[in-house]
Amino acid sequence: MSLTEAEHQAWTQAAGGQRVSVWARERVQERLEAGIPGADEVQELARIRADLARVGSNLNQLMRAVNQGQVVPTPQLYEAVEALAGQLGALRRALP
Repeated sequence: MSLTEAEHQAWTQAAGGQRVSVWARERVQERLEAGIPGADEVQELARIRADLARVGSNLNQLMRAVNQGQVVPTPQLYEAVEALAGQLGALRRALP
């Protein structure tokens, strides 16, 4: 692993007298064992959350129209909206 001089100094200080390679390996292992998502996973979760927020907003607008008495074209659309609302809630609860 290559480090800049500044990174090496910061890691050496953080290691507190322990060999940097041992300290770094322990930090990586702790992260893996803790199940902490990496940067790629965090970005993907952010994209999913944004998509879900847009879907939720559209769903709210549609349901507001329905609750105000506007005509829904088919019973299947209403069923689909209810199913989507349930799935959206389940996804939001499942995401960290």
